[in-house]
Amino acid sequence: MNWSDALKAIIPVVVASLAWLLGEVGSFNTRLTKIEGSMPTLITPQGVPTDSPLSAEARHKLKEEIYKDLHDLQVRIKLIEERAKK
Repeated sequence: MNWSDALKAIIPVVVASLAWLLGEVGSFNTRLTKIEGSMPTLITPQGVPTDSPLSAEARHKLKEEIYKDLHDLQVRIKLIEERAKK
């Protein structure tokens, strides 16, 4: 077997491999577009970051806890002030 016979045998394999690779790249592009379309928008078209639903919910819970702690502290201060008057 000489080099030209080997080259003739390899060319169809290379062409098939390239066709498969191009098909996979197209498939990957389609999958990536689908994934990007289902993701929430985290940056507005103006470039301003927005909250994801998870971080907004976590921030809301934290805010409620802070308000509760703040209210408790205000009540305690009020009680201390009342005791100091007596």
